[in-house]
Amino acid sequence: DDGQLLFVSNLPFAVEESTVYSFFEGVLGIYRLTDKRGKFKGRAILKFQSRAASDSALRNNGKLLDGRPISVDVAKPELLKEGMFPGETSQSSIGGASADIGEIADILFVSNLPFDVEEKSVRNFFKSIKTIHWLRDKKGRFKGRAILMFHSKSESEAARKKNGEKFEGRTLSVDIANPELLKEGLPVEIQQASKGG
Repeated sequence: DDGQLLFVSNLPFAVEESTVYSFFEGVLGIYRLTDKRGKFKGRAILKFQSRAASDSALRNNGKLLDGRPISVDVAKPELLKEGMFPGETSQSSIGGASADIGEIADILFVSNLPFDVEEKSVRNFFKSIKTIHWLRDKKGRFKGRAILMFHSKSESEAARKKNGEKFEGRTLSVDIANPELLKEGLPVEIQQASKGG
């Protein structure tokens, strides 16, 4: 039940990734399409965790996001390029890296956190966190997304049940971390756990 890659256009040029994650349910990754000068022009490829999530997202075609009517459609193959989502080269390979997802079920991806959130607040909300890794954009700014590692699968499963709950006024998205998020730059213990060690 792999999700499709969708092409979204007419996004506000200054749109925050957290806004896109909140607007579309089940987004695993966002790839911003830029012009030859590297400027974002309101177009992006979104990767979804399931076909149901991408089908639901298609129904947002024409709806307003930050005051602009967005266009949502299935991404054409010519828009997809190598390296867009780490470890994948085409739509046919989506989900191929998740076969061993059970081995890393104690690592969760959380999005829509407040940008000014404090670590102690997150640790109080999610019990038994072993490690927190804050995901940042290319300019080093925190955008409300984090990787959480727990001491056991049972603890991470309890944390997953908080998906959709309110945290400091924001609705959280909590899910098992996709393998493509577990790459270089993460704490060593998370890298080792993601490789089954």
